[in-house]
Amino acid sequence: MDEPSVEWAQSRFDEVQTKITPFLLETGFKAEDICYVPISGMTGDGMKNRVPTEVCSWYKGQSLVEILEGLPLPSGRDPNSPLRIPVLDKVQIENAKTIYGKVESGTVRLGDKCLVMPNDHPCQVGVIKDSQYREVEYARPGENVCITILNVNEDSQCNKGDVLCHRENVCPTTMIFEAEIEVLELLSYKPIMSRGYSCMMHMHTFADECVVKDILVATEKSNSGELKETNKP
Repeated sequence: MDEPSVEWAQSRFDEVQTKITPFLLETGFKAEDICYVPISGMTGDGMKNRVPTEVCSWYKGQSLVEILEGLPLPSGRDPNSPLRIPVLDKVQIENAKTIYGKVESGTVRLGDKCLVMPNDHPCQVGVIKDSQYREVEYARPGENVCITILNVNEDSQCNKGDVLCHRENVCPTTMIFEAEIEVLELLSYKPIMSRGYSCMMHMHTFADECVVKDILVATEKSNSGELKETNKP
C-alpha cells in the first residue's frame, strides 16, 4: 500500500477487495472468514503493529498478526492421538540425523522409540528443539520442531516427505487412497480430468506421480455457492 502509485489510497484497497472476493467465494471461502489488511512493503506497518493513523486514517482494524492470533485453533489436533510428524527437511549434525517438521498429531517426547515410514526404519528421539531452537522435553500438535533422531546413519533411511511415528501406532502405507479434490484449473493440453488422468501429487515436501483410478462422485458449485451433484463420469 505504500507504493508511490498507491500511497495508501482507500480506492486501491477497495479495488483489490472487489476483484479478489468473488474468486475466494467461488473456491469455497465464506464471506465472514475473509479479512483484508493494508500492509506496508517497506516498513511492515500492518503486519505486527497496526497501521499508524497518520499513515492510513481510513483503516481502523487489527494488524495481520492480531487477526492470526485470534483465529480459532483447528479441531482434530489431539495430543493423545497417534504421532505424525512429516519430515520437511533433514541435516547431518556430527553422527546423528536432525529432521525438521511440524507435529501434525500426537505428542513426541525425549527417548520415544519411533519408526520412519514408509521405510519402516526404527529410530529413537534424542533431542527435541522448538521453533526458537530451545531444547524441550516434548512437543504437541501444531508445534514446529527440530528433532535429532538416533540410529539413522544413511540418507536413504530418512527422506523429505517421510513420516515419524511411534512404533506402537504405525502410520499406514498404501498404493491407493480416496481423496476429495477441488479442481481450480487444468492444463491446456489436458483439459478434462477423468479415469486414467496422470498428475503430480504434492503433500508437505513429498511429491510423486499418481493416476486417477476412478471418480466416485463429481459435484459443481452454482452461482449462489451451493454444491450440486452431477452425473458420474
